[in-house]
Amino acid sequence: MLLMLASAGVHAAEPAPPPPAVGLSETAAKERAALFAELAAAKSDAEARAIEERIWTFWRSFADAQSRELLEEAQQSELRFDYDEAILYLKAIVEHAPQFAEGWNQLGYVYFLAGQYDASLKAIDKVLELEPMHYAALAGKSIILIQAGKVTEAQAPLKRALAIDPWLKERNLIDSDPDHNP
Repeated sequence: MLLMLASAGVHAAEPAPPPPAVGLSETAAKERAALFAELAAAKSDAEARAIEERIWTFWRSFADAQSRELLEEAQQSELRFDYDEAILYLKAIVEHAPQFAEGWNQLGYVYFLAGQYDASLKAIDKVLELEPMHYAALAGKSIILIQAGKVTEAQAPLKRALAIDPWLKERNLIDSDPDHNP
């Protein structure tokens, strides 16, 4: 009986699991939960960056061969600042693999680079539907809203992102004055 009570106390102290992502196996869901627990417990910016890189690797790992090839082509297009071509490759990814959250995230990012903010926000919403812990998509949404002059509205997704990744580079965008809205 004492062992049961002791173990119940241990379980109560564990952080709540992150909201589920679409289509993950039990093993992948456990890996994801462990990565986000590590990120939440990071003690320094450098430690957080290393964990973030492991999370990005995890997110990208769900790309099949065709998606990886299309991602590479899109990245080459981005390097040439040919955002229209990159968008074509990324649209092909999300049509081919509609549950690949990172494909949607990259599409949202390139729409942002191309100045197509409404399309970027729609892609970000799809990312968050598939992977609600995507702190970069949440930060991106905040940046777009801030650029649109919606500083107050931008705070909610930014705060969600910071709850996931307290070391987020965009943490300086938090508005300490909630009544401020230029």
